[in-house]
Amino acid sequence: MIYAYQQSDGLLTDYIQTVLLVNGGVKNVTSDLPLFTNGMPALLYQTDNAGLHQVTVFGDSIPQENWKIDETTTMIVFLFKPFSLGPLFKLSALELKEKPIGLEYWNAQKWMSIRLQLIHSQSPEEKSAILNHFLVTQLESNKRDCEIIRYATDHIIQHSDKEVLAEILKTLNLTERTFQRIFKRYTGTTANQFRRICQFYFAFSQLKGKHFEKQTDIAFTNNYFDQSHYIRSFKEFTDTTPNDYLQFGLGKKKHGP
Repeated sequence: MIYAYQQSDGLLTDYIQTVLLVNGGVKNVTSDLPLFTNGMPALLYQTDNAGLHQVTVFGDSIPQENWKIDETTTMIVFLFKPFSLGPLFKLSALELKEKPIGLEYWNAQKWMSIRLQLIHSQSPEEKSAILNHFLVTQLESNKRDCEIIRYATDHIIQHSDKEVLAEILKTLNLTERTFQRIFKRYTGTTANQFRRICQFYFAFSQLKGKHFEKQTDIAFTNNYFDQSHYIRSFKEFTDTTPNDYLQFGLGKKKHGP
């Protein structure tokens, strides 16, 4: 077995992390599967000498059983950046969470066209180019939603203060209702809740790494209104206070007198 990583088409670099090609027909190279990141949404193409041509999208990690490879197997895996797969295929976060989706069930007409191209292509590189082109056409068809989700999630991660949502609406020229509908469909949560999760994550990381002199530094660095708001948020997400976390960690009860 041999595997290699490739870059996706330049138009897809904002949405795809990497492309993995696996060829099971090359002997005496390696029998080990490549390392890949758990939790990454993916599009998986599989083919073998028996005539299998299967393309499936996964909203989460590809299950281990799908990585079974023999000497007749070729696999091409597009690993997506967070929240990119849904808008590209017009699939909600809920639909992607429920189960993997074969392209034949997603859009039978498009699948028939792609399958014929894959059948008549020879090398893994040709097949990868076909899938790349397909994904570019999907991006062109759904560009607005893709750009909204990419910009909004990236911007909230970088700026988790309350004002960020108003800034996003202004930049994207969207009404709040339209933005919230699109955001929740493809992320599975509201924009404000996503903002609060990001805000807490960075505050927690700062506390855990002990990158502070006093805890008010954490509150204001992470755009909490004051220390009491920071403590309430911390307790909401962890069921403990920052002080108790520093003393006892998570999941440990403070001992009574």
